[in-house]
Amino acid sequence: MYRATHLWASASPRILLGLFLGLAAMTPSLAHASKELTFPQGGEAAVTALQNVEVIERLGEKVPAGLVFKDGAGQRVELDSLLNQGRPIVMTLGYHRCPMLCGLVLDGLVKSVNESDSHPGRDFFGLSLSIDPEEDGKAMADAQKKVLTSIKAGATPEQWQFVTADPATITQMAEAVGFKYQYDPQSKLFAHNAVAFVLAPDGTISRYLYGVETSARDFRMALVEAGRGRVGTAFERVVLSCFKYDPIGRKYAPYVMAFVRIAASLVLLALVSLLAVLWRKEIQMKRRRVA
Repeated sequence: MYRATHLWASASPRILLGLFLGLAAMTPSLAHASKELTFPQGGEAAVTALQNVEVIERLGEKVPAGLVFKDGAGQRVELDSLLNQGRPIVMTLGYHRCPMLCGLVLDGLVKSVNESDSHPGRDFFGLSLSIDPEEDGKAMADAQKKVLTSIKAGATPEQWQFVTADPATITQMAEAVGFKYQYDPQSKLFAHNAVAFVLAPDGTISRYLYGVETSARDFRMALVEAGRGRVGTAFERVVLSCFKYDPIGRKYAPYVMAFVRIAASLVLLALVSLLAVLWRKEIQMKRRRVA
């Protein structure tokens, strides 16, 4: 199992805490956020919380089937209704009272969707699961409306579901994808990483997309890779064979051996074509001599 944590969570917690407080003093909005995120026991509690916030990659493992969520109207939504539909699932875990990070993650995904010309329902299904079991239904519906209206290709609520669940179900899904977060009872806020999860149609965890913004190329390649031949054009599947995901750089990078094989194939094809032309000319010359 490959263990990976987001950059800010893997750095020294004391350094991160100092940077956070320093940035908070620079802008009123961040200063307000820093007060909301203050832990009651002081700095040591904040350091402990940061250490407990991480992402443990579980690539190749499957999320549990049979999970049941509820949407903003309280209607039942089954995970199985999204699985095995031939399309990848792009999933986020967050909450809609989040003062900053969760909204930025969703905005970044919408930007990636638009710039990569991907269509919900055609290329993937969206699933945004709130980690707050007491999530306000209106806040959830408002967040869904904002995402759906921001997608230039258009999308329906069924194509990008916004749901929450009981604590046991939320914990089960979070543990399945290796998403570790921390709740502060005083501020009633959650500390968590900025990450989206790309699941194959059968629920296999295919890729982790870190940060508040993913390039259109990486987003599209993640969909094609997770789609296993059922998403993307033939050209995109060929391009994907030339690029491999770099877990260190957290992006798709050219795969040298693939380009070497392609170059060798082109050279061989050119050689065969040249030999065919020479062979044809030699036959023509022999026929002329006979004539």
